[in-house]
Amino acid sequence: MEKIELSTALLRSRWLKIFRIMKLTTCFLLLCLLHANATVYSQQSKVTLKLQNNSLSAILGQIEEVTAYRFFYQNEQIKDVSHSSIDVVNEDIDDLVSELLEGTELTFKIVDRSIVIFPKSEAGQNASVQQNLSVKGTVSDSSGNPLPGVTVVLKGTTQGTITDFDGNYTINNVPGDAILVFSFVGMSSQEVVVGGKSTVDVVLQDETIGLEEVVAIGYGTVKKSDLTGSVGVVKANQLDQQTNSNLGTAIQGKIAGVSVESAGGAPGAGMNLQIRGAGSLNNNNPLILVDDIAVSSMNNINPNDIESIQVLKDASAAAIYGSRAANGVVLITTQSGKKGAVKITASVDLGMQEVAKTLDLATTDQWIKIITEAATAAGNSVPEIALNPEEPGKGVDWQDEVYRNALVQNYSVGASGGSENLKYNFSLGYLDQEGIVDQTDYNRLNLRLKSEFQKGKVKVGESILLTQETVHDMPGVAGQGGNVVGATVMMIPGFSVKDEDALGGYGGASGAVLDVFNPVAALNLKSSKSDYYKALINLYGEIEIMDGLKYRLSAGVTLNEHKNDSREAAYQVGTFFSNTQNYAYRSSAMTKYWQVENTLSYAKEFGKHSVNAVVGYTTYKNKYDSFSASKKGMADGIWTMDAGSDSPTAGGTASTNTMLSYLGRVIYSYDNRYIFTGTFRRDGSSRFSDTKKWGNFPSISAAWNVANERFFESMSRTISQMKVRASYGKLGNQEIGDYQYVGAITSGVSYASGDPNSLWVGNIQTEYVPNNLKWETTSTTNAGLDLGFLNGKINYSLDVFQKKTTDLLLRVPIPLSAGANQNPYSNAGEIKNKGFEMMLNYNGSVKDFKFSVTGTLSHIKNEVMELSTGSQVLTGSGATHGGSAVTYTKVGYPIYSFFLIKTDGLFRSADEIQAHSKDGELIQPNAQVGDIRFVDANEDGQIDGNDRVYAGSPFPKYEYGLRLEGAWKFLDASVYLQGTHGNKIYNGIRTYTESAIYTCEYSMELLNSYSFNPNSDIPRLDQNDANGNGVDNSDRFLEDGSYLRIKTVQIGFTLPDNWTKRIAFENCRFYIGANNLVTWTDYKGYNPDIGNSSISARGIDFRQYPLNRSYHIGLQMNF
Repeated sequence: MEKIELSTALLRSRWLKIFRIMKLTTCFLLLCLLHANATVYSQQSKVTLKLQNNSLSAILGQIEEVTAYRFFYQNEQIKDVSHSSIDVVNEDIDDLVSELLEGTELTFKIVDRSIVIFPKSEAGQNASVQQNLSVKGTVSDSSGNPLPGVTVVLKGTTQGTITDFDGNYTINNVPGDAILVFSFVGMSSQEVVVGGKSTVDVVLQDETIGLEEVVAIGYGTVKKSDLTGSVGVVKANQLDQQTNSNLGTAIQGKIAGVSVESAGGAPGAGMNLQIRGAGSLNNNNPLILVDDIAVSSMNNINPNDIESIQVLKDASAAAIYGSRAANGVVLITTQSGKKGAVKITASVDLGMQEVAKTLDLATTDQWIKIITEAATAAGNSVPEIALNPEEPGKGVDWQDEVYRNALVQNYSVGASGGSENLKYNFSLGYLDQEGIVDQTDYNRLNLRLKSEFQKGKVKVGESILLTQETVHDMPGVAGQGGNVVGATVMMIPGFSVKDEDALGGYGGASGAVLDVFNPVAALNLKSSKSDYYKALINLYGEIEIMDGLKYRLSAGVTLNEHKNDSREAAYQVGTFFSNTQNYAYRSSAMTKYWQVENTLSYAKEFGKHSVNAVVGYTTYKNKYDSFSASKKGMADGIWTMDAGSDSPTAGGTASTNTMLSYLGRVIYSYDNRYIFTGTFRRDGSSRFSDTKKWGNFPSISAAWNVANERFFESMSRTISQMKVRASYGKLGNQEIGDYQYVGAITSGVSYASGDPNSLWVGNIQTEYVPNNLKWETTSTTNAGLDLGFLNGKINYSLDVFQKKTTDLLLRVPIPLSAGANQNPYSNAGEIKNKGFEMMLNYNGSVKDFKFSVTGTLSHIKNEVMELSTGSQVLTGSGATHGGSAVTYTKVGYPIYSFFLIKTDGLFRSADEIQAHSKDGELIQPNAQVGDIRFVDANEDGQIDGNDRVYAGSPFPKYEYGLRLEGAWKFLDASVYLQGTHGNKIYNGIRTYTESAIYTCEYSMELLNSYSFNPNSDIPRLDQNDANGNGVDNSDRFLEDGSYLRIKTVQIGFTLPDNWTKRIAFENCRFYIGANNLVTWTDYKGYNPDIGNSSISARGIDFRQYPLNRSYHIGLQMNF
């Protein structure tokens, strides 16, 4: 197996070109903006101000708003100073302050951009301020608890220190007039003037508690108190105490209304996200943006790089993204640099993975007992492999041969820091994960750089993320298994793994048995390696035109390159499968995405009035190119294409789509009590014809901060927050692929021209589309309530919503006589989702023990309201290899629900068979005692496809999560539980392993069948199965998919401060943990959290990669 080559991973020529372009572009943009701002600070010492009847503190506040200066003073010293009028134009700052203090006993001193006001009587003391001091003190939180790890820096320098475990600090050589800056993650920074004092104690306030928390809402931020939409938030500290290497897994269950399902257990497979249910029959994936750049998936993002994740769930929150936001929006913000000394972080996580659950399958002896009974009942001869097994007794445990204990390693290192003007954050991460299926693995290398430079009113910055991924997938296999997992479960234990005499050296199935490929042979004779090279680059510049008014220009690009190398050696595996020549397949695909955004934002407070507005336009272009080739006949060990002996086959595709958009949003708040938001976006898409190209997507919302009303003051000590929200808006969906409004033309079609011996080659139209194809539209109504009790100790949030999607874009069947080879898209349906979601959080403490409990719950009901498809039915997916469909979309039911023939136990006697009749005719004339009784739902006297009835939905009725966290002195612990309720899973594997009609591996359940136990609920064994006990269109194999899982457990120990000082660390934490520790479920398959990339196959489990359980140890360090 080939492994990732780290030494050359980021040195390929195309990536070097990207770096050069990036550096030149950044320098050019920086120089231009700096030139435009060259005179800003030279003018900042001049002040123009006109005020009347204001206190000195109000005047100083106005000066701070129009200049870069900050004032430091004692309120008691200036509270009685006021001025009847101030009217100055371009006056020097020092002259203006002198005039303001004239006639008082105060004087001032300017230090950098800080102005310190103090009594004249202390002027002599301040003369000695220039002498360097040793300053010490204690930093605590608002509750009086000491804060370890607070950064204390001498402003304007890199000189600083860190508070110890008791919150104490000492910093030497401090000028008496210096300013100390205190900063700590999650708390508001403070600047304190030393003023000649040798002791400076500071109390830091939480910046993310209560209504002043800032929430990203797309093209800007807003105070939580001014938020009118439904937004879910996950912060970095909620990801720290987890050992997940996949970001999707890390947020599972943490946000109400967000469904995160496995996209398969394979390493690197990632997760599927849905926000408030499936609202379309096409793409239901949300829009994902990383630092404002759209990406197709979050699976390649390193969780250690995340600052916060915001999920925009309703139309009010998401409408600013218009047509791309019908399925919700996920805003991922990576960590930024913070002012202060360089801070180095490093983490190491090592884990061991195992199969969380194996299936109870028959040994060779048990299998012989089952097949003998089934063959005898049918009057058939017993297969030769049962009479003379190659591996007798227990035989081959194919699960043991294929699954393994696998290692996972995750390393991360980062550096951040900055000055007043420049802030930066750099990180490097590497993940190496073996798969629990032998020969599968995943490697990921992440390199990220994010910096920002600000000079006066101009700001420039960039965010760069480079990723390389290498994946060794399970190969596909011929035969009934479909892939390695399917073959593992279905391969008979009596066959041998290896056969030295066979071409390739592996054994296989033979005789009168099902054609199942040897899974071990597949893993060693076939391979599929994929390399992914991804670059995300975003450059931006921002200038403050006037107070509150900012212009921002950003330009971003993402490059995704995918290379696949698949190989298949020559082999003869059993009597069913052979490949006489070595075979190689290569493919390469490149996706290029460009985005340019121009926005003008304005934020200002006027007394009790507050306005936050943004307008702008954005454009993007997406281009896709692919190429593939294959060839046979290479010599062993030589896999280059030109070494093949036969003619190669080749193919390729190309497509482009673009969008131009105009956007605007206004948020108005009065007295922090009444908030109104209006949003509008107009999108033009190349995926629709000229007459239908544009779509308009408005939204409105309002909120009432009841807790800020005067009549609420008497309850404020108990109910610290109460806000009521409501919103309505429209969003769009254009995810139907490119060129769907244009009829497809097929070339190379021969036709007669009159001469029977001469054929002409021409083109014909093979796909038709209506001229009026237009946007799919989603209308969302939301009502919400936010409550806080006991000053934030208890927090509760409730949202009730309805989401209706009209003009569904779906393929509508047309007559075969039309000559089309694919049904065309049409606007032909309506879907409605409605439900609620809630969150409850409690934060408490008992002396040194602090704890937090957070629960989430969501309920969604999906219903198809209309289908304009003639038959009013859309056929879904089958549950077996080539089997009939088990899911359908019908009006009045959830999309792609299970419609199956109901079973009603077993026939226990001949009288029961006779009683199961219609008008004197047996409904099941081929039934015998021990067979399944089927329900004649339409009462026509026979069992067929017309008796299918609604049997359940693959989508959960309820999803929930519970997070428990606690800390005591140096110890911390967290437990996270997650689950679903009310969803169904069709277990496709059981249609083989529990059906005697197939001669393959069997479940041990069949040893308890009616043939061996008359009290059993499992039907009798019969290879002919005239009654249809093993058919795949009944509910026999439909199971309850509900589950509760201990998703993560972690226990950590942070070294005491006096220990870390000895090893020059600021902070050092060890932990042990586990993922997917325990699952409670009635589902019989590998994993109830199966997910599926196809919406029509959701809830169907056939050959899905098993879930892994993992155990971890780790180390996190700051220094």
